[in-house]
Amino acid sequence: MKKIISLIISALMICTLLLSITGCKDETSVLESSKEEKTIVMTVGDYNVPLEIYRYAALNHKADYEASRPGDIWSGAEGEALIEKLKEDTKKTVVNLYTTLSLAAKYGISPDDSYFTDTIDIMMDNMYENYGNDYNAYVRELKKYNMTDSVYRFIIRNDLIAEELMTKMIQNGDIVYTNEGLLEILNGDGCIRVKQILIASDNGKTDEENLALANKILLKVNMGEDFDTLVQKYGEDLYMFSNPDGYYVCRGTLHEVFEDVAFSLEVGEVSEVVKTNAGYSIIKRYDKEEEYIAANFNSLAESYARGQYNLILEEHSKTLTVTETDKLKDYPILKLESTK
Repeated sequence: MKKIISLIISALMICTLLLSITGCKDETSVLESSKEEKTIVMTVGDYNVPLEIYRYAALNHKADYEASRPGDIWSGAEGEALIEKLKEDTKKTVVNLYTTLSLAAKYGISPDDSYFTDTIDIMMDNMYENYGNDYNAYVRELKKYNMTDSVYRFIIRNDLIAEELMTKMIQNGDIVYTNEGLLEILNGDGCIRVKQILIASDNGKTDEENLALANKILLKVNMGEDFDTLVQKYGEDLYMFSNPDGYYVCRGTLHEVFEDVAFSLEVGEVSEVVKTNAGYSIIKRYDKEEEYIAANFNSLAESYARGQYNLILEEHSKTLTVTETDKLKDYPILKLESTK
């Protein structure tokens, strides 16, 4: 449900996975990206996007589609539509990555700052040492995540820049982060409380089966059956099982469609069936509890700040000119016959 590129694996998150293999010394030349991988396939604002970054996003989106749908998803009528969705989602992910760099520049943050370069060098030296400087083994492990050494470094740098950028936004007052201001927002209209009954897209059933079940549950809700009981009986959102208070939602933290519907509800009102990338949801809005907000202030404040960061990033992305080169026209991943 999280809004920020949920399927793309953060380099900082997979770092521990990559530290599990050691080996013998090899030449560092294997770390160098090929000429094809360096080929420019897009521009986002003032930034050129090499094929290896685009491929990283495309292959991970493709894997996510295949993991969340049963059978051969590329055959039949759905295949063509999925290819178009793959193109759209890949483009959005790539634009988001480079929007971070573009917005950081406006805040006076340079990717060549010694803090970033020194931190990355230290991280990478530790990484290579944990492989016994067996660069071939390291590169083979990266390929499992559709990465090259250059892509891995790029993602690490992007994560570091994003953290610095958010800090600058808070310091500049572009994101409210005072106790008084945050309490006003969390207790006001800037934050709402909802619960959902989710029929997950990755539950092994067909889309038609999931939609039929969601409509069946909605009928039960409308006939007066207890919402919380139906959450426990039918819901497939693990968060709802361990958090009976539900979601305290700030704008910019969850899927845009989910948020639009949730914020349109009155307290006590139930939505129609809502489709997002997570599946089919039925949403009910609840009154917030001041005690809960007080007890969970720090986590809610962080969620609000992250949401505001995402919204600012989205607005900035709309100002950037995005161009795809002819190199993408014949890119195999974006052709139906190459995905089967």
